[in-house]
Amino acid sequence: RPGVSPFELVTIETAKKVYTETTIANKPVSVVSLAYHSLNEKQLELNARVVVVGAGVTNTNMCRFLKKHGFRNYTIYNRSLEKAEVLARFTGGVAKPLSELKNHSDGFDILVSCTGSQDHIVTSDIYKILVGKDSGKKVVIDLAIPSDLDPQLVKKYPIDHISVEYLKTIADSNLKERKKELIKVRQIIYEKVEEFKEI
Repeated sequence: RPGVSPFELVTIETAKKVYTETTIANKPVSVVSLAYHSLNEKQLELNARVVVVGAGVTNTNMCRFLKKHGFRNYTIYNRSLEKAEVLARFTGGVAKPLSELKNHSDGFDILVSCTGSQDHIVTSDIYKILVGKDSGKKVVIDLAIPSDLDPQLVKKYPIDHISVEYLKTIADSNLKERKKELIKVRQIIYEKVEEFKEI
């Protein structure tokens, strides 16, 4: 191919072969990827109301997954309104300062939270406001360490709670499965290295 070196070409072909001829890519281990896969199993409507608390790297990556798969209704809360606005522009959502979370009146279907707070951001009082009179089951994706969601809320409300602890269990299991594929992966790489030497 024009402009592509033999090294680049073999590298691309090798990566493609590893991806298509092994199951290593079917077992994600990143927290964000696992969180999206867990959410996807809930089969929510793409117009689900998504409330995002925090506009850092983790939530930005989570929003990339959501947007890529068609979700389109976002409200972004962050301490820095400027950062919230950046993520809101990307998602086509609305940006608000975190101080306004206690006034959220539009309800939600999915809550994605990841902040650097040492205290629970989504307390019992805040959660009551967020759900309003809606008694339906909600999905809460809490990617913060320590947790942004007060753990007592899971006992009091119908919540599908996707936590870091839960995702870590899946990641550990997937990692074991991926390790089983390493023999196949090494063989593919070995064959491609020999092919490259001939080139």
